[in-house]
Amino acid sequence: DIRVEEILYFSNHKNTIFVHTKEGEFVLPTTLSDLFTAYGSKGFERLDRSNVVNINNINEYDGERKIVSFNKGEQFTTVSESNELRIKKYIASRKKDSAD
Repeated sequence: DIRVEEILYFSNHKNTIFVHTKEGEFVLPTTLSDLFTAYGSKGFERLDRSNVVNINNINEYDGERKIVSFNKGEQFTTVSESNELRIKKYIASRKKDSAD
C-alpha cells in the first residue's frame, strides 16, 4: 500500500494511469476522474488534463516552463494555463505561511 503523503501525482499516458512516488511509479487500473473524486479532499488538484497532483508535495512552480516539481526537482509534471494562477497563489500562500 502507498500512503497518501508519499504520492506526488497521478498521470495519464496513453490511457494508462500511473501513480508517481519518490520511490518510483506504479500502474493503477482506474481513471484520473475517479482519482480526483477519491483524493480531491486530501490535497490533490487537477493541474491539467493529464494529471492529478498532491499539492502538499510540490517543491516549486516554474512559470516559464509551466511545471511543478517534486523531490528536489527530480520529478515534475505540467500545469495548464487555466490552472497557472491557482498554483501561483498556492505557492505564494505556502511561502507566506512558512515565513510566519
